[in-house]
Amino acid sequence: MRRPTAKSEPGLAVTIADKIRVAIVDAEFEFGENLSEDTLATAFEVSRTPVREALNLLQVEGLVNIVPKSGTYVFTPTLEDIAELCDYRTGLEQQAIALTPASDIAETILYLQKQLAVMTDAVAAEDMQAYGRADTEFHLAFFHSCGNRYLQQAYNMILGRVAALRTHLAIRAEGEPDRSFKDHATMIELLADDKRDELATMLQAHILRTKDNYINAFVQFAADRGNGRTARLRRRLAIAN
Repeated sequence: MRRPTAKSEPGLAVTIADKIRVAIVDAEFEFGENLSEDTLATAFEVSRTPVREALNLLQVEGLVNIVPKSGTYVFTPTLEDIAELCDYRTGLEQQAIALTPASDIAETILYLQKQLAVMTDAVAAEDMQAYGRADTEFHLAFFHSCGNRYLQQAYNMILGRVAALRTHLAIRAEGEPDRSFKDHATMIELLADDKRDELATMLQAHILRTKDNYINAFVQFAADRGNGRTARLRRRLAIAN
């Protein structure tokens, strides 16, 4: 067994943060779940120092909340968080599309088509995690060639939360992923025809429907979780249903 690292090695905290981020985005951890530094340190076979540094990085991204004298918890969105994040995301993606040079459109379309193919396979396999990752890459493609570092940085700062909401809530959203898949196919067609204004309008409608679906799904998620806790408590207290 590898001895725990006493001090943080260069890049170690980033590597640990990357792995925890993937687990949060893939819904391996639930909203609000406690992330014990000791447990994570044992799992990664390192000391608590790089784990603590990794969690600090994830807190900057809004993926975890560090509560003094309590612990670290996977973020739990509010309805207001979901609404504001979707509205902000809409503006960023529309701006990225507007700034993409005509010379880079063909390359962008090829990348979008590649992600759509991955989505097709994911739908057939009923793999929502794979679908969510491809969905994230699809929308990220709009920023690859926009030529504005500040726009890219702004999107990267919310990317983890956007991806996590997508995976955690899309599976609970009515009509998903069929509606999302059809929207993505239409987006590719509009970009191929250089109808950017129509694409921007389509993108806004797409994300606004996503916002409504996520809000409805989160309300149901919160209700289900509350009912689950009540049921567990009743079992512990030996109270008959």
